[in-house]
Amino acid sequence: MRRFSFSSLLSEAFNAHQGWQRQWRDPAPKASYDAIIIGGGGHGLGAAYYLAKEHGLTNIAVLEKGWIGGGNAGRNTTIIRSNYLYDESAALYEHAVKLWEGLSQELNYNVMFSQRGVLMLAHNVHDVQSFKRHVYSNRLNGIDNEWMTPQEAKDFCPPLNISPDIRYPVMGAALQRRGGTARHDAVVWGYARAADALGVDILQNCEVTGINRGPDGAVTGVETTRGTI
Repeated sequence: MRRFSFSSLLSEAFNAHQGWQRQWRDPAPKASYDAIIIGGGGHGLGAAYYLAKEHGLTNIAVLEKGWIGGGNAGRNTTIIRSNYLYDESAALYEHAVKLWEGLSQELNYNVMFSQRGVLMLAHNVHDVQSFKRHVYSNRLNGIDNEWMTPQEAKDFCPPLNISPDIRYPVMGAALQRRGGTARHDAVVWGYARAADALGVDILQNCEVTGINRGPDGAVTGVETTRGTI
């Protein structure tokens, strides 16, 4: 896998970008794999990448009925945060945020993770109580989250209307400064490129039409529009 660098970008700019190789292969399906993952979005490609990288399981196929990133990955809100209430979910999402913070470097691919902050507005007394509960719970778990007055929220986000006369007045806000967004297609492409480099087969235009099971009910393979695997 060719690594992106300033020198490679500069040299290709002078070459009209004609020297770039395909970022991942377009292989034909093999007869069998050690694992099959259905869905070529962020979850599927991320699972394939970490199985290959962390567990050495490289004989994997990711099956996508269309093109990678063309399903839910292209429709999600792209919001990344860890300010969840319960200890278990907060710990899981905090671990994920830490992975996001180093993901572009790990994949050598700019996933455009921008920690611009996630601001949650409280519009009534219930919201205020609920968001403050989140803030205090997060702080107990060592996760950044802070309560803001309406004016503090406006200072952070100047276009915010904090007039008391609007239909849904702002009574306060909770801010996680480490939260943010990422570019969903860049995430998909980054994982695809890295997984492919580890030997994972990414099979696009390969819709799963059936799941085969043995006498004991165990899955033995799948039927696809590109044959049986």
